[in-house]
Amino acid sequence: MRTRALAALVLAAFCNPAGAAEGKPQAAWVRLLDGSRDEVVRAEFVPSAEQPVGEVRLVRRGDAVVMQTVLRTKFLKRVVAEIRKKEMAAWPRDRQGHGDAVKYVDAVLAAQGGIQERFRRREDRGDRRQKMLIEFILSRRASIVAIAEPEITEEGGRMRVVSKRPIAVLELSRAYVRGNIYEIAWDALGLDRKESRDILEPMLPPESPAEAESSEKEGGQGISR
Repeated sequence: MRTRALAALVLAAFCNPAGAAEGKPQAAWVRLLDGSRDEVVRAEFVPSAEQPVGEVRLVRRGDAVVMQTVLRTKFLKRVVAEIRKKEMAAWPRDRQGHGDAVKYVDAVLAAQGGIQERFRRREDRGDRRQKMLIEFILSRRASIVAIAEPEITEEGGRMRVVSKRPIAVLELSRAYVRGNIYEIAWDALGLDRKESRDILEPMLPPESPAEAESSEKEGGQGISR
């Protein structure tokens, strides 16, 4: 009971300051969270195609770039523990963005607890796999991480998200969201440094909203980079 209460408190702490309660994303983010017209640029099963617990995708969503992780596994708690381990290794205390990484990890752990509790209360337990959707989203104006519980079907050998129950939306620093898009590209998509730069840099928006405004002004004056 104490664990469940703590999970609820953590979710409330992370969702509400960022402007979103569980199941009700902030109106300003609805477009960023709408994956109905996603264009998948790259996708890989994790940890392998032979024994997948999920799929990681690099996605174009309008003017935003999304690094999406779709998890479907009987061992979600174990997978989330591995996410925490990798996250803390990639974002040590002396790296800018460590605080954001801690917030993200805490939110994912709390989300997993909620998903597990809802799974326990289910009447139909035919499919023992639990599901989680994690999206790192970077646009010209926003840098957010969204966590949801998805409904998934298979299409052409790939996982397709048909609906989702929003759990948390975290508004985190652009440096962290951008940096973690790269970290996931290296780790899950198997891209080396050069490949990741070649694919991501043309897609990613400027590193700050100020740079985006500058770029728009220059574009309007006919100046190209």
